[in-house]
Amino acid sequence: MGAESITEFFGAYKGELAGLAAAACWALTSLIFSRVPAPAGAIALFKNSVSCGFLLLTLLLLSGEAPAFDFVYEADLATWLYLGGSALSGLVLGDTCYFRSLQILGPRRTLVVTTLVPPIGALCGWLLLSETLSWLAWAGVGLTVGGVIWVIREKSDQDESQGHFPGSTAAGVRFGLLACAGQALAAALAKGPMKDGLGALEATFLRMVLAVFIGTLAAAAAGKIPAWTATIRDRETWLPLIPASFFGTYLGVWLCMYAYEHTKIGVATTMHSTSPIFIIPLAFLVLRQRTSARAILGAAIAVAGIFLLFQGEN
Repeated sequence: MGAESITEFFGAYKGELAGLAAAACWALTSLIFSRVPAPAGAIALFKNSVSCGFLLLTLLLLSGEAPAFDFVYEADLATWLYLGGSALSGLVLGDTCYFRSLQILGPRRTLVVTTLVPPIGALCGWLLLSETLSWLAWAGVGLTVGGVIWVIREKSDQDESQGHFPGSTAAGVRFGLLACAGQALAAALAKGPMKDGLGALEATFLRMVLAVFIGTLAAAAAGKIPAWTATIRDRETWLPLIPASFFGTYLGVWLCMYAYEHTKIGVATTMHSTSPIFIIPLAFLVLRQRTSARAILGAAIAVAGIFLLFQGEN
């Protein structure tokens, strides 16, 4: 493949490739987030705040002599509402549930549960928007659910969670499913403003600012700010969260929004739900965890079901 062919390939599939890159980022950072000794809500608020700083710096560096923040004033009420809803469902509630699931189930099983994001999105479209699914798409839903159940029900003598905030497997799965629902809804809400011309970077920044605002208000209302601040001040907590926030939230969410901008939501969520493919070798290389043939097969079945689902929709 020549240089011109490679350029054409990246140009034609930039949205899909961005989704895959986001999946790789989230697989890597799930190993870090799962080991941080802090409440899930505190992790979500901290990583959103740090990511805001990275996004602000990026906007300033890329603006040159042009005004960097005109899009903030030009955004209409509908844009703010869509991005606010996306921030609440995805970056605040969805991520908090995701981190809680990580703490209970560990990264491998949690990421397999999150492969349900595309099927949940398809089911929401069917129930709320009367979007019909073909028999091939329903077969994909069945395969994905079957793969997830196969992995979740595996009994392993390896303790993948760190024991900081333990819970039952059922609770971990419930939090994972809530995270899936939040991410599916967030994807649909974030797409609207970008269809009207708002760029992925700008949309990511506005969404992140709103997530920090909403998360801070919720934490203050619940009286959590003093306890969370004391926890985050610990070097053991904030130090690993800096690189995790950079790769997982700043870079991962930006790539995800770029994928939403340049391809269909169904395709984008399919691509960034392939994290289980990346987590299996990472868990072995980084954590030296043995991965059973059952886990590999279950992850493969779940991801194959996702691809089959959206093949049936095309």
